[in-house]
Amino acid sequence: MIRVPPHSTEAEVSVLGALLLDKDAVIAVAEFLEPGHFYDDRHKEIYESIVGLFEQRVPIDVLTVSEELKKRKSLKKVGGSSYLAELSNRVPTAAHVEHYGKIVKDQATKRSLMSAASKLVELSMDESLAAEELLDKAESEVFSLTQRHLSQSFTPVKAALADSFDRLDELHKQDSGLRGIPTGFEQLDSLLAGFQRSNLIILAARPGVGKTSMALNIAQNLAVVHKRPVGIFSLEMSKEELVDRLLVAQADIDAWRLKTGKLDENDFTALANAMGELAEAPMYIDDTPAQSILEMRTKARRLQVDHGIDLLIVDYLQLARSRNLENRVQEVGEISQGLKNIARELKIPVLALSQLSRAVEQRELKRPQLADLRESGCLLGETLLTLVGSGKRVPISSLVGKKNMRVSALNEQMKLVPVKISKVFSSGKKVVYRMTLKSGKVICASGNHPFLKVNGWSRLDTLQIGDRIATPRKLEISSKGKLSENKLILIGHLIGDGCYVKRQPLHYTNQEKELINIVYKAALADFEIKPRIVAQESWYHLYLSAGYRLARGRRNPIVAWLDEIGIYGQHSFEKIIPEIVFEQPVDKVALFLRHLWATDGCIHISKNKGPKVRIYYATNSFLLAEGVSNLLLRLGILSTLIKSTKKGYKDIWNVVVQGKTDQQKFLVSVGCVGKKAQIAKLATSLLDAIHANPNNDVVPKEIWEYIDKLRKTSGLSQRGFHARMGWAYSGTQRYHNDISRARLAQIIKVLSDQSLKNLSQSDIYWDEVKEIKKIGIREVYDATVPEYANFVANDIIVHNSIEQDSDVVMFLWREDEDSQDKIILNIAKHRNGPLGQIKFFFRGDRIRFFPMEEKRGKTDGAQSKS
Repeated sequence: MIRVPPHSTEAEVSVLGALLLDKDAVIAVAEFLEPGHFYDDRHKEIYESIVGLFEQRVPIDVLTVSEELKKRKSLKKVGGSSYLAELSNRVPTAAHVEHYGKIVKDQATKRSLMSAASKLVELSMDESLAAEELLDKAESEVFSLTQRHLSQSFTPVKAALADSFDRLDELHKQDSGLRGIPTGFEQLDSLLAGFQRSNLIILAARPGVGKTSMALNIAQNLAVVHKRPVGIFSLEMSKEELVDRLLVAQADIDAWRLKTGKLDENDFTALANAMGELAEAPMYIDDTPAQSILEMRTKARRLQVDHGIDLLIVDYLQLARSRNLENRVQEVGEISQGLKNIARELKIPVLALSQLSRAVEQRELKRPQLADLRESGCLLGETLLTLVGSGKRVPISSLVGKKNMRVSALNEQMKLVPVKISKVFSSGKKVVYRMTLKSGKVICASGNHPFLKVNGWSRLDTLQIGDRIATPRKLEISSKGKLSENKLILIGHLIGDGCYVKRQPLHYTNQEKELINIVYKAALADFEIKPRIVAQESWYHLYLSAGYRLARGRRNPIVAWLDEIGIYGQHSFEKIIPEIVFEQPVDKVALFLRHLWATDGCIHISKNKGPKVRIYYATNSFLLAEGVSNLLLRLGILSTLIKSTKKGYKDIWNVVVQGKTDQQKFLVSVGCVGKKAQIAKLATSLLDAIHANPNNDVVPKEIWEYIDKLRKTSGLSQRGFHARMGWAYSGTQRYHNDISRARLAQIIKVLSDQSLKNLSQSDIYWDEVKEIKKIGIREVYDATVPEYANFVANDIIVHNSIEQDSDVVMFLWREDEDSQDKIILNIAKHRNGPLGQIKFFFRGDRIRFFPMEEKRGKTDGAQSKS
């Protein structure tokens, strides 16, 4: 027997009939009934049109609804005007429209529940999901459905405005101006307007400064004074320890006397009163150690359903667990993101306590900074970020104070996509290391900055020589620079074989007359010059003189342009590619490289052993070589920077294009001009006959551990797996070797897995760590990328700090270590308000914070948000 999903055609017809009968009936159902609640698609279209008319304040009847459906080109689909007339005749009165509407919504909820159950059955068949994770997904689906059933998904703006007015009116009557959850500290509430719902607030400090005490003071105020429920996950202290602290603060008795039991009659009286007050307070403590985010989310949902909590406290963040137990950096990132998700799902503020790194103690001024949050790292200010929209490469330090700059980041499918950086900030001074990769890429970062290995994010100070980390295979740029082709050709040749140092005539030298003529025509086309060719033995010199008499303020037009784009006066070892070239689209980048390669580039066919084709560009300027490598990457061509050293000579940097795949890409998309163009054609034919051997472009061998887990889950023995792959049986010997992307694609055919598939088709080139060297203490910077928590810097994929998930970051610290009772609370990040600091007096014997009296007129050290 075919089972039809729950629905009531009669109720749907009755609702629509009533709405067509009485133009005001829609008011009764619009608040809770949505088009998606209708089972019949025709009814869905009709109701959507009615709601549209209602929002436009157009009277609702058969005629107006017919016209609206005509505009939407849906009138025929619903059965025409005759069906609308039939609907209006089916109901004698609109009096019961709300009742009919609730029946329609109830049936829709049942269908949603069936859909959720079906989805959960499908997930239950996925053997890669742990039971704990599956239970969380099940609870999440049901909780989400419950929330949707209890309240509407979308609130009309006018309803929100009405609610807002009521709330502001109430605030005005209270004269407190507090919109959020009160903390009990007036100055803090003034800066934050209380803890806001759906916010993640981080309270961080070094051990022993008082972060748990501060959190308990806030919880105590909310639960005891305001009678609002508070949930506490205590991952460090037992509930007995917390209750003792609460009793000391509430009874205002000496903590040591309570701990030792040396209490007098007055203490017992105060304790009895405190116990009564705390017993009435809606405060809930869970002291299960090492809880996972999944466990906390499940318990928080239940607490919300049973008691309706207004604040959740987690003490402390680094003691929580996530699914990723093998990688601490990734684990902490998942935990902070998980806590933010709890805040958003339950619509409550989450106060997460966090331990600060020892970097605070190593500075002369002990004031904490955002970078001191454990697991967050930093980059040297000169680190280059490539902006997706313009193609510009800018130092990270230059982006401080700027917002919404678009860069590249790696998404969950391991594809590079454009994302916005929401914030770039200085992290103070830290010990910095220079890491060099096999490709020649270099990056300078703090020891705790995370880089991506195949098994997750790893701090720089845990990386070993030979480890492989993620770098882009290609940089997708959407730049629209409009530099003329003639200027690109000219600059390509001048950078390679031109002389534009000061107090020397501007000229270009080459042995090929064809190249001399190319430069001659390009320069003459865009500049008012009078070129002159001088032959000298086997060389030609092209002098690019002005076509007019020079005078003060009237320069050679090419010299003036070279000065304008920032390269005039450079000697060969100082030469760089000007920023304007990086702002060009890829076809013009290819044109520039084509002509640059005609100068100091090489395309060589070898008859000896070794590579048959050699392609490289040589220069004694590292910055020029690094720029060439970046431009090649925009064309999807991987290259390696190799330094050649010879005594008595300047170092030479070779930008080498290796391997059949990248060499073919180069010859097709870049190529060359002049005599090298002919060699390029021969090289192309030669490469067509060569079998590719990807020695460098491989997936790291650590992936074998994941593959072996998949094999076991699939029920295959090693011998059976090798047989399915068509390999000779070799035990675990293969597990010591890296895997080519092609071989990984073959493995996926036997062990079907989406993660492996993403890896085999990723935008990642796994580059090898060659050297890590300490360079000293430097000022460093970090960026916040809310969407994927990573970005590309110096053509390497890097992580950003954990503070990205938080809405507010507060630090507790002592300005003077000799004054243990004087504590400063510094608001270092406030997504929607001012920053500032508040001075507190901490009484350790009462485990309570008291604000210090400030002079009238001061605003608690508040300042504008940076």
